[in-house]
Amino acid sequence: MITTLIIIFLCLAFIFLFYRFSKADKERLYPGEIILAFGFRVLLGCGYGYIFLHYFGGDDTWMFQQESLAEYQKLVHQPAQFFRDLLPVSAFNGSHNFWQGVQFYIMDLEYWFMIKMLAVFNIFSRGNYYINVVFFNSIVFWGHYLLFRLLSPAFPGKRRRLVLIIFFFPPVIFWLSGIRADGLVLFFIAILLYQFNKWVTARKNIAVLYCFLALTGILIFRNMLVLLLLPALAGWFISTRLRGKPVLVFPVVYGLTAVLFFCTAFFSPQKNLPEVVVQRQQEYFRLTGNTRYTLDSLQPTVSSFAKVLPQSALNTFLRPAVWEAKGLMQVFASLDILFFWFLLLYCLFKKDGRNYFDHPLTWLMLLFGVSLYLFIGYTVPFPGAIVRYKITGELFMLLVFAIQAK
Repeated sequence: MITTLIIIFLCLAFIFLFYRFSKADKERLYPGEIILAFGFRVLLGCGYGYIFLHYFGGDDTWMFQQESLAEYQKLVHQPAQFFRDLLPVSAFNGSHNFWQGVQFYIMDLEYWFMIKMLAVFNIFSRGNYYINVVFFNSIVFWGHYLLFRLLSPAFPGKRRRLVLIIFFFPPVIFWLSGIRADGLVLFFIAILLYQFNKWVTARKNIAVLYCFLALTGILIFRNMLVLLLLPALAGWFISTRLRGKPVLVFPVVYGLTAVLFFCTAFFSPQKNLPEVVVQRQQEYFRLTGNTRYTLDSLQPTVSSFAKVLPQSALNTFLRPAVWEAKGLMQVFASLDILFFWFLLLYCLFKKDGRNYFDHPLTWLMLLFGVSLYLFIGYTVPFPGAIVRYKITGELFMLLVFAIQAK
């Protein structure tokens, strides 16, 4: 009972602060929307923790919480060591070369960032996971808000749909409200896109610094997403600064990116981008899981990627089907896929008279979403991980479908 009252009090406090900080924004949420949106994500975030604790043995979300308790003690009794852990000394000491040291350091930062952030939360929550959910979502909620502020003026007349999908679509909020890296990934992507828009449209140079910081955050939590975002940002820049037509610019940029992707093999046969994807797939193949999709081993060649492409698309765009779902979580995932395709078909048959593909943001969200789905399909054979990893791409594609429909 006490925990519930503390959660309610903290929710009201953060809602008030958010309202005060966003009150001057031209494109903003109404007070009632803030209350419902923040309350909804905290509710699902607590549900996320409860489900994974009682039905999946805790998973990483509870592992982070458990290990943050020791970090809290370190913060209180050894504050110098608490911050010294963030230095790259151990990463480079255990590496064979500079780039391997960088890779190890990025992996260390992902781990340290999560548990040290929770350790700070533990000062106020006394180590209570569910109270930490409120603190965690007080941060990641801003990512959803910045995405809304970016899209609302770009697509006038679509505000209600944007609010519903960004703040209230259950699968998106569920997977992005639990204490995992996924919510932080969207947070940094939203900062990147919001500030990049300021740079390319308003030419505010300070925005470049924020873009760099956001890219650093993405690099720490999902380093491969940086490579997936670069062609999308390049297409946006060319379409806006050089006044190219997005319908021409984005296909050309992505076509050249695909060619460059495979051409990197000529520069370094051992360290090329196709080989990086192959290695990522092999890392997942060495893991075990209750359910595993069929996925052939990749080779760093065009023909191999073309051969595995149907499996990649099938595993991310169409599975799990309702009849093959195992457990309640996979049933919900299959219903999510049905809604995804229903919205796509509705968009095709009930298309708005205005062509929103004239806007570079439409192309950016669509092509980033598709490329993310395919990358995950190429590398991950486990349905549980696929559903969680692809959620940002799903959010972006659902936004495109909703914007396009009447």
